[in-house]
Amino acid sequence: MPDNPFEPSSSVDEPPAPRLWFLLTAIGAWLAAAWWALLTLLIAVGAMAGQTSGLQLLAPLLLIGMYGYRGAQVFSGEVGPARNLVILHGIGAVISVITMASGGFLVGVMQGIKLVIHVFGGACAWMVRRSAAVD
Repeated sequence: MPDNPFEPSSSVDEPPAPRLWFLLTAIGAWLAAAWWALLTLLIAVGAMAGQTSGLQLLAPLLLIGMYGYRGAQVFSGEVGPARNLVILHGIGAVISVITMASGGFLVGVMQGIKLVIHVFGGACAWMVRRSAAVD
């Protein structure tokens, strides 16, 4: 006999972690990767002009890969990479604040934008971890 649709179900289904937090975390990681891609482009232009060393491209390229890959993992629904994103965004935010304090106006504005990206991405990644811990 089918269940009555007007009565509560006999089995209790727990709701899954909100998908919105996964999406926002992935967007935060991809924004950070885009930031580093822009910075890498500026460093590459400086290296072609002879102003900087080409070795300075290694760290930004590594960060682009880390943020992009972790963003893709979180977008697919994995909770584990959110911990790494919390750490990456936390370190990035601290470095942004330190750089803002020691740089000029343009550097301060650029690092301020980066700080907003890191706070957004880190907060969303924290919410992913928190929602997974509640389940």
